[in-house]
Amino acid sequence: MYSQLIYLLIVLLLFTLQQPGAQPLFPLPATLLLTVTGLLLFALVCRLTMQRLARSLPHTPQSALTRQYHRAQNRLTILAVAFVAADVYLLNIKFYLMAVPGFERSLTVSGLIGIGLFLLHVFMIWLCSHPVYRSIYHSHATLLAFLKNQIAFISAILIPWLLISLASDLLQWMPLPAFLAGEVGQLLLLGVLLLLLILVAPWLIVRLWGCKPLPEGRIRDELEAFCSEHDFRLGGFMSWPLLGEEMLTAGIIGILPKWRYILITKGLMMLLGGAELRAVVAHEMGHVRRLHILVYVIFFIGYSVLAYAFHDVIFLFILKNDLFLHWAMAQDSLSLTLFSVVYAVPILVLLIVYFRYIFGFFMRNSERQADLYALRLIGHPHPLISSLQKIAFYSGRIEDLPSWHHFSIRQRINFLIECYRDPALMRKHDCKLYGSMALFLVLLSGLSWSGYQLQESSAIQRWRAQVQTQVIHKQIQEKADGGGSELLAAYGGLMLDSGRYETALSFLQKAVQLDPDNPIILNNLAWLYATSPPPYFRPAEALKMALKAASGLSEPHILDTLAEAYYANGRYRKALETIKQALAKRPDNRDYYLKQLAKFEKAVTRQEPSGEAQSWP
Repeated sequence: MYSQLIYLLIVLLLFTLQQPGAQPLFPLPATLLLTVTGLLLFALVCRLTMQRLARSLPHTPQSALTRQYHRAQNRLTILAVAFVAADVYLLNIKFYLMAVPGFERSLTVSGLIGIGLFLLHVFMIWLCSHPVYRSIYHSHATLLAFLKNQIAFISAILIPWLLISLASDLLQWMPLPAFLAGEVGQLLLLGVLLLLLILVAPWLIVRLWGCKPLPEGRIRDELEAFCSEHDFRLGGFMSWPLLGEEMLTAGIIGILPKWRYILITKGLMMLLGGAELRAVVAHEMGHVRRLHILVYVIFFIGYSVLAYAFHDVIFLFILKNDLFLHWAMAQDSLSLTLFSVVYAVPILVLLIVYFRYIFGFFMRNSERQADLYALRLIGHPHPLISSLQKIAFYSGRIEDLPSWHHFSIRQRINFLIECYRDPALMRKHDCKLYGSMALFLVLLSGLSWSGYQLQESSAIQRWRAQVQTQVIHKQIQEKADGGGSELLAAYGGLMLDSGRYETALSFLQKAVQLDPDNPIILNNLAWLYATSPPPYFRPAEALKMALKAASGLSEPHILDTLAEAYYANGRYRKALETIKQALAKRPDNRDYYLKQLAKFEKAVTRQEPSGEAQSWP
């Protein structure tokens, strides 16, 4: 499941980041033909891969067959991601998908289409692998049952994503308080929704998978008594119909005791004895008692926080390159696609490193810690070792099958034996895992905080201003009318921020000529006159324009400019009164306005030494 999750995240990332441009790369008939041809070619590769594997069945050891089967599945899934990327980046199919209602504005609609395209390729893998699966695992599952179980299994990932995506879309339309309307507020809301979903999702997942309570009988009574003996509460033991109930596995889902379930396949129930099943249950209990599910939740939230913290920095760093900026601003599909590829690479690397290697490290060691919990609880490793040996043998002799999120069965067994002989190793492993987790949280917090601080740093602000300047300047050059008043005013404002007063004055004056009653443009020019050094310092004109701007729009930043204009003209008490009006409107950057207030109060005190300037509460 975790591998499928990473593949889905990669597909969503690649699909979302590509920009289709104003023109298609190929006509619609050619795009459709190439897309279908690519899908058929992928299906052919799947068929040939599985046929080659089927030919090796009679003369290949079972353990090697199982490894080859899993390796083929992984390679074909990676190839499916590559084919989807080719459809999106080489064929530019998103240009035609833009016609789908809601595609541009809805994360849900666009995401469903992107995931659907990927699942269409994955369906080909399932279709071609069914005969080989039946032969290797001696399965009696029909093709329809096999496909149904594969879809049900992956739905455990898709349904939570769909609910979160729908919630994200709804937040765009719902009226929210000011502190929740911004990006940070919406991120916080989505985090809360994610946590709520994680709490209640197990109830939904067991129904999607068609799980039923274990039949009443001696085994169920023994397992329930075992949990009761160790004060472990759950919603029940469920029979897990995974791939026709032939798979030999178990799992636990849920955090809340009422909606926490231990899932056991029928095949595993039939294979293991009572003591072995208790050892498996003890392992699953260890995941809860050692808070592994909560750790996994923290990892997913941590990735969102980290990606958000560095998203703008990565974007600006790329745009600082003139060639990449040219691609980003171009209207042709090829240039935008090239920029999308460049932009996607660092984000894709971050995602793969974070989940495949960092998250994988903690998952492997969490599984090992759950094994050790079972060893402590039962007092002996033999039941768990016996269950692992049986699972390995009857699953195709997979003792050495590698996995990025589990140690191999042989490694798990060897470590259990070592820890039984030397119990100090168990404490060392706990210290290693907890120490690594503490270090990870410190690094995650530090990196996230650094990312947010970096976004507000002077260097990044300069990068942002440079990019904005180049973008607006190019737009002005490309427009026959010079870009219109708003573009001219925006460019003038950027020139003012960078200290290029003469250029700023020129563009702002042109903007005022085009739109003499626009309060934003008047405000920008008034600020230039009120705060610039001579010969651009013109306090009388600053006050005139600031008053006119404030009569049309009384936003805090407009009142701030008016207060600054009063200050430039020596009318300190009027400046103080005006900045208080701005503060009364609860501006976002309150600290800045309080500094302005202190400056004006000090000026009033100097001007009226016998009087007392009224302080702002």
